[in-house]
Formats: sequence, structure tokens, C-alpha cells
Amino acid sequence: MASKLESAGVRSVERALAIVELLGQHQALGLEELHYLTGLPKATVSRLLLTLQEQGWIYRGLSDRRYCLSARSLFGDSRQRFKRQLAERAGPWLLELSARTGLVSDLSSFDGEHLEVLESVVPEVLRKRYPSSSSRVVGQHASLFHSAMGKACLGALPRAEVERLAAREAEPIEAWLQPSVQFQHQGFGQRTEGYWEYPVRLPFLIRAVALPLQVDGRVVGSIALHWPQDLSCVEQVRHQYLGLLAETVGQLQKTFA
Repeated sequence: MASKLESAGVRSVERALAIVELLGQHQALGLEELHYLTGLPKATVSRLLLTLQEQGWIYRGLSDRRYCLSARSLFGDSRQRFKRQLAERAGPWLLELSARTGLVSDLSSFDGEHLEVLESVVPEVLRKRYPSSSSRVVGQHASLFHSAMGKACLGALPRAEVERLAAREAEPIEAWLQPSVQFQHQGFGQRTEGYWEYPVRLPFLIRAVALPLQVDGRVVGSIALHWPQDLSCVEQVRHQYLGLLAETVGQLQKTFA
């Protein structure tokens, strides 16, 4: 009897390690893909994934619901590990922010050169309006000079850094002056009206506001609220939810203190 239990335990460990290895090879996989690649029943794969997630070995994306290795399971690339850590720690706060505002909450990371979307949470009330393709913004680079998330980062950077980034992007002088001045005046980043900063487009225009994330005095990204343009104006969202957005940023920053 003991031998059978030990055998079953070893088999479960082997299957779990096979899943970990596949996630290491493919970066991120969904349940259907893991079911196909492992040849295991979906119920078995689902059970193993839940155990690995509970033990902190894997992370499930909020936007695309795919699985990937957690920050503690990544080795060799400190930048990639930090981005995964940022997404993991921000997850609960993004979900709460989206639920309390009824707006989409986005998380980005900034490595000093580029702005990458790490997570995006669409609340239940807006899900019918957002196509499934909207989840593909995760992993995309957003515009530093036109997105709310980018402007929030630029507003918190030294002037010399903003000038350097503007020169790299071949942006005119007005382009690098405007985000900084706007941020200092308003206290938040606001996307360029009518401008779409991702390769994947939505069937409607959006508005957005964002605040920068800072760890150890360094700008590491931003959190934004965005919504369909016809739903509300920026001033109304600022009045209702900017304090909650600032609270979310502050709580996340505390986890890195």
C-alpha cells in the first residue's frame, strides 16, 4: 500500500516538473496547450497547475489567463525576474482597483528605455465592450510620449533623461516638453486624445490617466486607469478615482520598501 502511494507521489512530481519545464521553454502556456503538450487529462493538468500556483512556482496572468513561471522560479535574467515580480505583487491591487472603479486597470514596466504593458484587468461591467484581442496589449510596448502610462513615467524623470529619450525617438521639442509640463500641472499622465499606442486596436477610442511607480527612487513603471471615450471625461475620473489610483500605487510601492 505504501509503495503504491509513493509511486503515485513520484508520478505527480514528475508531471509537475514536466509542466515547469514546458513553461520554461515556452514562456507562457494556457490550460489547453499544456493538456496537448503533456498528453495528460485536463483535470489532472488543472490540479497540478493549482498546486504549483499555491506553492508559488507559477503565476497566472490576469489578462490572458495563461501560466508562466513565477519570479522566484526565474534565473539568470534579473530584469525579467523583476518584471514578473512587479506583475505578481500588483495583481491583487489591480483587481481591486478595477472592481472599485469599474474601469480598466493597466500595469506597465519601464526599464529606462521602453515601456512594456505587463498586466491589464477589464472589469465585468466592460467585458462585453472589449474584444478578446484586447488582452494582446500585454507584452506590447506603449508609446512613452503619447500613452498616459508613458507620460506618467516621463513626468517623474529628470529633464536630461526625457531629452535623451526624445532624441532617440526623434520627437520634436514640443513632444518632450508637453508630457513633463502636463504632469507637473495636473499631477498625472493623460494620453494623447485620438492616439492609439498599441499594435492591437480597440473598436472605440479610449481615455486614460496614470501615475508613476517608483522603487528605491527609480521610476520602474506606472499604473493607469482607462475607459471608453464615451463613458466619461478625464476631469470626472480624476475627481472620482485619482485618489484611489494614488492609493494603489502607494500600496504597491510599499511592498518593495
